[in-house]
Order: sequence, then structure tokens, then C-alpha cells
Amino acid sequence: MYMYQSILVPIDGSAHSCTALKLAASLVDTAEGSLYVLNVQEPPLAEDAMGRAAGVIATNAEAMVQPAGLAVIEQACQQVGLDNKQLQPVVRAGQPAQTIVAEAERLGVDAVVMGSRGNSNIRSLVLGSVSHRVLHVAPCAVVVVR
Repeated sequence: MYMYQSILVPIDGSAHSCTALKLAASLVDTAEGSLYVLNVQEPPLAEDAMGRAAGVIATNAEAMVQPAGLAVIEQACQQVGLDNKQLQPVVRAGQPAQTIVAEAERLGVDAVVMGSRGNSNIRSLVLGSVSHRVLHVAPCAVVVVR
């Protein structure tokens, strides 16, 4: 028996996020339920006429990040032995914690399963800042994996 009907797994290519994906695949029946694999890319900034960052997010940011995001998802699936047919890839541009929570709400998932830390340079925290934020504001269960 599976625990959840639908799970969202944020993937950033880190070992912890791949571990989370493997666990999530065992907690949901992909034939009956949904396994959403999300990659959040930092949005590119629009540039002014001089080529300097203008401080605004490019209007076509979602389209710009799709190829890179799908590549991250595909690589993670290969690492854990999942077939792309077993999941639904989602790529978004934005701030990771806010985007993960927004997607969990939009998709109406039962749970978010995520790594305790991602590809960050900050190693001193016990729990990564993104997972910490999601844990406190997500509208569903959150499973944090080490």
C-alpha cells in the first residue's frame, strides 16, 4: 500500500534531492497517483540597452529555463533509475522556497519530499534554508531527507 496519492519532489541535482526522489517514488503509486518532479531555476534578469542587469525578471523567464530544468530532472531520474514516464516534470523560474510552496498549492499534492540541503555554499546549517522555509509554510506534509 502506498502512502500518498500525489507527491512533489524539488530537484536541484544534489545528492540529497536524488535521495528524496528515490524515496518519493516508493511512497506513491505512479500508475494511480502523481509524482511531480520540480526544478526551480533562478530567473535571468532583464538587461537594459547597455547590457546591464536592469533588476527585473525577464518576461519570458519560464521559457528560458525549461531546457536546463528538464536536463536536471532527467539526470536525477537516471541516477535513481526512474523512467520519465513514471513522473510529471515541472520547471519553474523563481525563488526556490516560494516556488516550491506555490507549486505544492497549485498541484494540490499530499506531500513534498525534499532533500535537507541542496546545491548551496552554506554548509554550516543543520537544515538547508530552502527546506526550512518549505517545512514551515507548505500547505501539506513535508518529508525532509538526508
